[in-house]
Amino acid sequence: MPISAPATPAALVRAALLTRRRDLAAACALFTGHQLGESLVPVVVGAAVSAVAGGGGMRALTPWLVLLAADFALLSCSYRFGARAAQRAKQYAAHAVRIQVVERAVAPGGGLDQPPGALLTLAGSDANRVGAFAGMCASGLAAAIALAASAALLLGYSPLLGAVVLGCVTLLLIAVARISERLRGRYRDEQQGATDAAALAEDVVRGLRVLRGIGAEQAAVADYRRVSRAALVSARRAAAREATVEAFESLAGGCYLVAVAAVGGWLALDGRLSLGHLIAVLGLARFLTGPLQTLFALGPARTRALASAQRILDLIQTPAAVHVREDGIEVGERVGAITFRGAVGRSGRALGFTVGAGRMTGVALDDPAAAADVAQLLAREYDPVDGSVELDGSPLPAYRLGALREAVLVSFHDAALFPGTIAENVGADPAAVYAAAADQVVQSVPGGRQARVGEDARNLSGGQVQRLALARALAAHPPVLVLHEPTTAVDAATADAVAERLPELRKGLTTIVVTTSPALLSRCDQVVFLAAGTDAVEGSHADLIRRDDAYRNLVTR
Repeated sequence: MPISAPATPAALVRAALLTRRRDLAAACALFTGHQLGESLVPVVVGAAVSAVAGGGGMRALTPWLVLLAADFALLSCSYRFGARAAQRAKQYAAHAVRIQVVERAVAPGGGLDQPPGALLTLAGSDANRVGAFAGMCASGLAAAIALAASAALLLGYSPLLGAVVLGCVTLLLIAVARISERLRGRYRDEQQGATDAAALAEDVVRGLRVLRGIGAEQAAVADYRRVSRAALVSARRAAAREATVEAFESLAGGCYLVAVAAVGGWLALDGRLSLGHLIAVLGLARFLTGPLQTLFALGPARTRALASAQRILDLIQTPAAVHVREDGIEVGERVGAITFRGAVGRSGRALGFTVGAGRMTGVALDDPAAAADVAQLLAREYDPVDGSVELDGSPLPAYRLGALREAVLVSFHDAALFPGTIAENVGADPAAVYAAAADQVVQSVPGGRQARVGEDARNLSGGQVQRLALARALAAHPPVLVLHEPTTAVDAATADAVAERLPELRKGLTTIVVTTSPALLSRCDQVVFLAAGTDAVEGSHADLIRRDDAYRNLVTR
């Protein structure tokens, strides 16, 4: 059962618990059977002792022994199958929460800036803490029922003894609940520290090759050590507070047991309890420490679940960067012009220019941040702060997002590869591989097209990764292809080869190349140059080199 739009941490936890109602109900019923069976053991033993003490002999003892054996069989089977049902409820609850995290992480609207390590912690340990509470709920309900049944039995033996048990249990549960509530902040800090450490570790491992190249390994180690120690401090604080709560629980439970034993002993000495009843009372009092400990543990488990649910909810409720319209208009078979009308991106620059359909157009900007804006706005990673970007005269938000991204494909200069083979990444399009000069990569690596790329493409150089990513984009043959600095990681000869082959493959299709590479710009049908504080200048590469000093300085530096 999916979780739908929880508004509060408590609502998220509750929805996760109800993901597998059948398993949760079965676990509650079976654990209750187990606990009731446990509570009957001292009662049956006490009755057996009373039967023997009354002179009944073996004939009077035998039925009680048979009943005791049946009770043990019942409680054993109940726990066995109850534990299975509780484990299923726990795993499905964690899975439901994990799916919420993953769905938000891959949502088309974007808007998240958490690193992969942070998302992994949320989908891992945080989701597991919410799921663990499902198993605890089944045990907690069974413990509460066992406490109520045992209190009723004790009331039957002695109203005074039953009142002592009920009073002690009520006071202890109230005290533990109030103490546990104060743990929520500590648990939240503990999980945040673990998230920060995981995120930094992921970044360090991902950039290990670069760190070694610039000799920054020790600085990275020092930075990770600092974050890891901060996480350790948070974990110790949470553990210390939890240990204090557990110490209080143990002390209070011991005091409760002493009080019940003292009252029961006094009643027996006073002749108001028989020997068999005293054995049953003391056995019940000892048994009740188990359900009490379960109920005590329920408070911290709920606090941990709520703290993790809050962190997950913060992620789920992060606003999307773009509004996704399912009823948006479809993109036509032939895509026309793209127009930037004073579109302001994250760099703060207002961008205004038009790209004609069916041509290869170079877009050169004197600010790398503004160049990134062009690519990100066309990819609809976010919408303009002001102004608009239009396709065929309609603003991009008017289109259905999936259809728009199929028609307008943006390939960034640092596009990632999947950790499979080269063939799995670029497909079976020799023309695209050749146009991206990726045929050289296939020929140079052992295994050719079946060579493994590796996690984060660690088996390849930066230039090889960039060419394979370009080949993958070209193989899609989208109506509009946007290339963001596609040759920054390759040598000049390779860049020139890509620039030479690209126009032929994309002939008749709209191609936008956001770059300052003269090799690419010289092969474009049209170049648009945008400098700070001036209007867009259009022309061929040779024309702009001749008549615009700012353009010439930008592309020849």
